[in-house]
Amino acid sequence: MAIQGKDVRISLLLSLALISCVANGADHLAPRRLLTNLCTFDVTHYGVKAGDGKCKQNAVALTKVWEQACQSVTPAKVLIPPGTFEMSSVVLEGPCKNPIIFEIQGTLKADKDKKAYKDRTWIAFEEIDGLQVIGRGTFDGQGTCFWASSKCVHKNNCRLKLPSSIKFSKVTNTVISGFTSLNPPAFHMHVVSCTNFTAHSLTITAPDESPNTDGMHISTSCNVKVLNSKIGTGDDCVSIGQGNTDVTISGIQCGPGHGISVGSLGKYKDEKNVNKVLVTDCKFTGTTNGARIKTWLNSPTLQATGITFQNLVMDMVKNPVIIDQEYGTKCSVPSNVQLTDIHFRNITGTSISDAAVSLTCSKKYPCCVDLANIDLVYRGTDKLPDNFECANAKLAFTGKQNPAPCPCRH
Repeated sequence: MAIQGKDVRISLLLSLALISCVANGADHLAPRRLLTNLCTFDVTHYGVKAGDGKCKQNAVALTKVWEQACQSVTPAKVLIPPGTFEMSSVVLEGPCKNPIIFEIQGTLKADKDKKAYKDRTWIAFEEIDGLQVIGRGTFDGQGTCFWASSKCVHKNNCRLKLPSSIKFSKVTNTVISGFTSLNPPAFHMHVVSCTNFTAHSLTITAPDESPNTDGMHISTSCNVKVLNSKIGTGDDCVSIGQGNTDVTISGIQCGPGHGISVGSLGKYKDEKNVNKVLVTDCKFTGTTNGARIKTWLNSPTLQATGITFQNLVMDMVKNPVIIDQEYGTKCSVPSNVQLTDIHFRNITGTSISDAAVSLTCSKKYPCCVDLANIDLVYRGTDKLPDNFECANAKLAFTGKQNPAPCPCRH
């Protein structure tokens, strides 16, 4: 009975807050994108508490606050104030009546119990138009509690079974900025089936040995921008998967990590084409790869076209420029992913591998690649010449080429 009474009090407080917001006089007929006269829901006023052992209680309370804010007749803000709050998995879903802000000032810490994640996601935002996730706080996935049990360490052909920290699914007109994502069990963020999505000024951090901790994985989305952020993690800083159209990655400081990748593509039979990807004005420091495209052997037939990597700086990167169409489990069937209209332009810096440029394309569908103004100097520990590796590619060159090109194998 005590628990039921508590729920009644929380519901009453939420109802009073909603009435107060309406009474403050915001015109609900104003344009949806104009976030004025915000109704703020401080989650600590409605059952979210600091301290240990409150993961499930806090998840229930946050879900209830979100539901009230989502149905507010004025634009609303759900506020995580300063402090540290444990949290089990939650789904914060729409559609909402108005644009909504999720502001994190404190720290959310993920539940350490692997059984608490039924959908392999810690915090999900779903089917919302006009979402903002902002603040200077931290999403702490507590990945160190999970990584030792991961079976995906250094394996390409592996289905990830650990939860991602944050997932954005079917959200439209979304902006996320300012916060930190720390030590996720798997991906930091997964952006799937989203339209008009912008991320900027983020800090994304995990150790370089953490398995499958992609900074942001993007799939089946349109008009996505990832801008001016610092990403250092154990896998790709940004990975651009299947089904994307019009993706821009700009101003990223990447390292440690596996670079910025288009792919991997062609692992599953129902994948869609990729069109128009721009990676520009980024710096890679101590990463395994820099600008990379990767597709699976024995893949379904699909296309990836209009991909440009430009104005990139490499600092002691192992594989600065790489196309790998023999990714994954080795077999004799070539990749059926067709790469066309591919550009690497204005890429400079240093490599710790003698193969600063490595282009291994499909035997069935040789790729068409434009290389302009490439200047990559070998700085490895062994005394080796700069090397250019190429297979099954049709190449066009402009400006300086260091390492010097060599004929492609076929």
